[in-house]
Amino acid sequence: MSKNITLLLILFSTLTFGQNYEVFHTSVCYDMLSSFDKYEKIISNPFFENTLAKDTMFIKDIEIINQKVRPSNICNLYASLPTDKDDVVKCLKFFNSLEQEDVPEKFKGKYVANIFSVMPQIQRVLQKLITANYTKYWREQVFPTLKQEIDGYRFEEGILDKIHTELAKMAGNDSLGEEYPKIYILDIDNAFSLNDETFCCTPVLLNKEIAKQYRINFIQVYIHENLHRLYLSKELISKLDELYELDAFYRKNEDLARKHGEGKNEAFIVAAETYISRKLGLRTDSDVYQEFDEYVEGSLVLSPIIYQYLCDEVEKHSFDMFLLNLFETNKIKAGSVEKQYNKIMGKLRNNI
Repeated sequence: MSKNITLLLILFSTLTFGQNYEVFHTSVCYDMLSSFDKYEKIISNPFFENTLAKDTMFIKDIEIINQKVRPSNICNLYASLPTDKDDVVKCLKFFNSLEQEDVPEKFKGKYVANIFSVMPQIQRVLQKLITANYTKYWREQVFPTLKQEIDGYRFEEGILDKIHTELAKMAGNDSLGEEYPKIYILDIDNAFSLNDETFCCTPVLLNKEIAKQYRINFIQVYIHENLHRLYLSKELISKLDELYELDAFYRKNEDLARKHGEGKNEAFIVAAETYISRKLGLRTDSDVYQEFDEYVEGSLVLSPIIYQYLCDEVEKHSFDMFLLNLFETNKIKAGSVEKQYNKIMGKLRNNI
């Protein structure tokens, strides 16, 4: 019996008896780092009424941090090196001692420089959260809600196996590892992937009734965030940059996507997630059209084009090679994006 099959049997056996922690995890550290952009909720809580609520410097520091970086950026920096996700003191020590040169080269970017520009504020805020006993607050008021949603969620039998089979095909010769990535369910309103190939997600999506209202479900988010683990070459990203410079239609929509905090490779991920979800019966043709028409105001105009080529693909390549080939064979080229987009969206609309 292969190690993968053994792992799956253990996983599903565990899920059957209501212990979803083989897939789902919690982290007081990630929740603490994610609390920066919802500080108003923190200071309005009676738990902090005699501490943080009265600390004007704490509020000023957090506002400065929020002007520079998002919580997902800070969590990503924390995930860039081996760290303890359940010890807030060690979390503070990490940020007190980290130097910019300590960050692995592959994880460096503008967001790292932005974080270091407000590092004194981050250090002070973390110290004050810990002093105000954030751990107790999290244990008593945050964790019970997270645990309730985690314990109440059930995967459709075999769905993880099917998803990871599709992901492995897209990875090609690049291994994604033999274990499913950890999913941290946090007290947040969104979902984002992390540098160590884990990801964070709101508990809202684990509530299937609530998720239906937002026309999205956890499994689709799970596919989406796992697709961010796929290798995308610098050569491919440079093709996107070139398209941005030369194609006015793409550039206009890309600018809109970036205003929403999306853009760049997000069109690749949305196309691939939609393709896998449709293939596995998780989306209908109507859902596919609606996704491309409405997601980020329909600004990811490459997504339906890539989706159609994925559906038509005969030879199987890694996702990176597949995408590069679209550019190198002029299947995606400057000056033709708008025409292709309109043609494929019309075809998808007619499929409904």
